[in-house]
Amino acid sequence: MRLKLPAFIVQICRNVVKNHDNQQYTSESSEAQLTDAEINALHTKIGELEKQNRTLVTEEARFHNEREYYKDIFNNQPAGLYRMKTFKKRKWDLVSMQNTEKIPFYIEFASDRFFEILGMSKEEFNDNPSSFIALLPESDQISFLKTNITANRHYKPFRWEGKISTQKKTKWIRFESIPSKLENGDIQWTGILYDISEWKETEDALQKSRLQLEDVLVGANVGTLEWNVQTGKVRFNEIWAKNLGFTLTEVNIGLFFLGANGWKFLTHPDDIPYAEEMLKRHFSGELPYHQVEVRMRHKNGKWLWIRQEGKVKTWTPDGKPELMYGTHTDITARKEAELTLSRLNEELEERVAKRTAELEKLNTELKVAEQKFRTVADFSYTWEYWKGTDGNIIFMSPSVEAMTGYSVQDFENDPELLHKIIYKPDLRIWESHLAERHHCQQPESSMEATFRIVTKSGEIKWLGHLCRCITVGGKNLGVRVSNRDITDSVAANNALLDITVKVEERERNRFSRELHDGLGPLLSTVKLYFDWLADTDDAEKRQMIIQKGGYCIETAIETARELARGIGSQMLVNLGYAGAISQFVERINDMSKIKITFESNTSIRFNDFLETTLYRISTELIKNTLSYGEASQAEIQFMYDEQNNEIIFNYADNGIGFDIERISEKGTGLGIMNIQQRVKVLRGSLEMESKPGAGSKTRIRIPVENS
Repeated sequence: MRLKLPAFIVQICRNVVKNHDNQQYTSESSEAQLTDAEINALHTKIGELEKQNRTLVTEEARFHNEREYYKDIFNNQPAGLYRMKTFKKRKWDLVSMQNTEKIPFYIEFASDRFFEILGMSKEEFNDNPSSFIALLPESDQISFLKTNITANRHYKPFRWEGKISTQKKTKWIRFESIPSKLENGDIQWTGILYDISEWKETEDALQKSRLQLEDVLVGANVGTLEWNVQTGKVRFNEIWAKNLGFTLTEVNIGLFFLGANGWKFLTHPDDIPYAEEMLKRHFSGELPYHQVEVRMRHKNGKWLWIRQEGKVKTWTPDGKPELMYGTHTDITARKEAELTLSRLNEELEERVAKRTAELEKLNTELKVAEQKFRTVADFSYTWEYWKGTDGNIIFMSPSVEAMTGYSVQDFENDPELLHKIIYKPDLRIWESHLAERHHCQQPESSMEATFRIVTKSGEIKWLGHLCRCITVGGKNLGVRVSNRDITDSVAANNALLDITVKVEERERNRFSRELHDGLGPLLSTVKLYFDWLADTDDAEKRQMIIQKGGYCIETAIETARELARGIGSQMLVNLGYAGAISQFVERINDMSKIKITFESNTSIRFNDFLETTLYRISTELIKNTLSYGEASQAEIQFMYDEQNNEIIFNYADNGIGFDIERISEKGTGLGIMNIQQRVKVLRGSLEMESKPGAGSKTRIRIPVENS
């Protein structure tokens, strides 16, 4: 049977076939007929176009999503990311690096944060890449260029930190980049630029604080004082007040009323002359330090023995004492012990002498250990050790046991223990690092490596290894090594990769839902038109069906294009949710297969995302009714509760219904799962009620977010 169509539709179809197999056709004046061969050719061409369209839509959406995702990650890192290329050179030296007319490198691309840290615009940097070097202090310029030269000569990672003067302020920066040699001899560097100013300021503050505490706090629970001898002003710390049972506020109030001689009020009357005499002798220069042990009154009335030690640090121009610093230690327990010991017999004195000898030996050992610690502390990081030129371990920090499970003694007994606990797959990295270190002749040179170890308990950990030659006074003292546990950092990087894969998969699923919810209902409607077309011989109805079917096909094509561009339905943009659904329902009702009523109490436009999601939910419910429900009637209610700022959506049909629990358990209801997911994204509530033979009802409440 041949179809009779209007002439312009026949001409369009013939043009499609003509483009496919290069045949010539002419249109008739009013009506024309398509032959079976033409129809078959048209179907073939449409199938090919649909297949090509689906492929293009999928690839374009995937490319767009991935590009935006990685672009967002790239530009929003706290550090600046960049990639540059250095040209192959016969000779790397300062002259070639400082030649601004023949710059041996250029930046391929960099993140916004990169230029922000440098205090330059992208255009300024691209016009003159070497202008960045001018922002460095002169001493840092040479260091920066030499580090670059070394990295390019030896094809080693580039790491450098120093100061840079931008238009706003001077800041500390750090470069880290990894080389990749290209086939033409050029080197491609991929790296990160950090702003470490805050870290440097914190480090300086901590260093100052540590030095101050070391000068003042000699031991735990030691009070301190600062006394201006000329003005009589005294400043105590909280421990000084606490030792006597007072708060610092109470001590300061007491000094305010009692004046500079307030200390006499707390000192035992029998000890005041002794304390004044010793202080006078120190002020005169006879004694280098002021050291006394006196009794002082506790807040509860009890007398405590206090050891006071101090020294005048500054003097007035005429030789008078000005500022004096001192400590205040509670030695009551010691004094009581001394009184007890004095009452013991000679046997006890012998034990005391023996114990004293043991303490002296321990003190000597502690001094030796302290000397070792101070030597290594100058080069310390985390797990530290110092190997002498003979290969033996001179010092190793106790943190080694927490990191490896082996004690310091284990490593001292077996200098090769570190080699033995290297994870076997990483032995080649370790041996290569040892060989590189063996040939290094430059003093103070440092080398890094990353590898895994197997702890005593069998756990595998990642180590960041840094070693440096120790040269003091021109004498080689061996190698200082620092190891960091970077297991968590490696795990975090792996987790980031895992998240990346999951995000990609999520985006693919989202696009699948868009195809299912957007094109699915339209194609289902087209199918109904074709079914209707097959069931009627009425020429007027057939013409009307073809026109409406063609409109649905055009809408489906436009929806596919919109999906490829990543936007919502154009009909939604123009009419809003209520208008778009009304037109959609009207097209379905024209077929007289089902009667759908749509009721709404508002014409307010909501945000695009909310309207698009509601439209997809509505069309998905209609599609399910058309495809599976076998219903004759359906009702849609769309109400806006302005007082509670809430949308109330109800949908019901009189179809054959379905078993919700069975579909949920088997996971076969893609449309239902899409609806559930969309309502969840809108932070709404969903109730679905259905059972075989009883139709279905859906109730949705969605809060409206105000922009």
